[in-house]
Amino acid sequence: MCLRKTMLTSHVGWGFAPRVSHVEWSLPTRLFLISLLVVLFVIPGAVSAADQADQPDQQDKFYKIGVLAKRGPDRCLEKWRPTADYLSRQIPGCSFTIVPLAFGQVAPAVKDGGIDFLLANSSIYVEMEILYGARRIATLKNLRLGKPVTIFGGVIFTTADRNDINSLDDIRGKTFMAVDEKSFGGWRTAWREFKFQDIDPYKDFADLSFGGTHDAVVYAIRDGRADAGSVRTDTLERMAAEGKIDISDFHFIHKHKGDHSEYKGGLYSGDTFEDYNFIHSTRLYLEWPIALLKHIPDSLAEKVALSLLNMPSGSPYTRAARCAGWTIPHNYQVVRDCLKELKVGPYKDYGKITFSGVISQYWPWLITITALGVCMATAIIFILALNRKMAATQNKLKHEINEHKRAENALQKSEKRYRSLI
Repeated sequence: MCLRKTMLTSHVGWGFAPRVSHVEWSLPTRLFLISLLVVLFVIPGAVSAADQADQPDQQDKFYKIGVLAKRGPDRCLEKWRPTADYLSRQIPGCSFTIVPLAFGQVAPAVKDGGIDFLLANSSIYVEMEILYGARRIATLKNLRLGKPVTIFGGVIFTTADRNDINSLDDIRGKTFMAVDEKSFGGWRTAWREFKFQDIDPYKDFADLSFGGTHDAVVYAIRDGRADAGSVRTDTLERMAAEGKIDISDFHFIHKHKGDHSEYKGGLYSGDTFEDYNFIHSTRLYLEWPIALLKHIPDSLAEKVALSLLNMPSGSPYTRAARCAGWTIPHNYQVVRDCLKELKVGPYKDYGKITFSGVISQYWPWLITITALGVCMATAIIFILALNRKMAATQNKLKHEINEHKRAENALQKSEKRYRSLI
């Protein structure tokens, strides 16, 4: 390297200015130093930024949405994974994933905190609300013939060639397959109709079995493995649209045509039933809600609810879910009424008089009555003791009076005898 120095001096005032050394680097040296600075500072910063860009979700909080896989886990993921992706995009810092759940897996997942949100049928939601404090934040809007609907029910059906089964009463003594004992549209809604007709499926059917999924029940009836069966509304229409069945192969029992007047007081009345175009054999109830578990803060609940309510109809997310989006959470009292009538889930002891039930329901009155009883018993004992004491005092006084009379008589006799002697 070549180094050249130039010495500069100047006079300032009365003295000499200090010498200033001016260093001038050669061109190769300057290039070397610039390259060294780039290697030491610029490249590491760029690499760090690239690493952060490659891992953008390291700081995200992950949340699990448990979904009832009524048609199996693969169909569940295909249908609802886009919704989880939508929420992940809409809510910064949060990443959502779908967890398919079988009927028997829902309660343990909620109880153990294995999920953060739950999308399940209306009766399962009611159970989770009562048992574990789940809270609904939106209600699903289903889609039928281009129209949004927020109600659903059940379908009771057999094959088209079964001319011996035309009514609910005709199923007595036959084999029957439903989806699951916890399936609302696939069993409980149908069970309520049988009960309304004084039919006990557990006693009056030759056999009652459960297929596990809606598709399995449809295939079982089609293949003759059961005489009749039940699934939720829209199942048969969707399977037919997917090319899996020919809907004309089936015959529908107790089919409604918008007239539900016989079910006064037990039917949700928020929609026009004449416009409900899904085949149904039962009363209609509110669609599935999405709920959060009690450990989820309100701040996140508000963001998720707002994102779902703003999900555009006709978007890739709603098309995948075959729905029209979401609406405000509705009142599920009609579902509770159904569970009470069937005495299932949290209402299995509904109407029964048990000792523990009486204690838990009437304990304030029982405590009051017990306290009054103790007070009355204490007062009675006190009064009896006082009466006893008064009686003893009276007896003593009578005895003293008698003794006094005897003494007085004796004195009078003695006085008479003395006088007679004088």
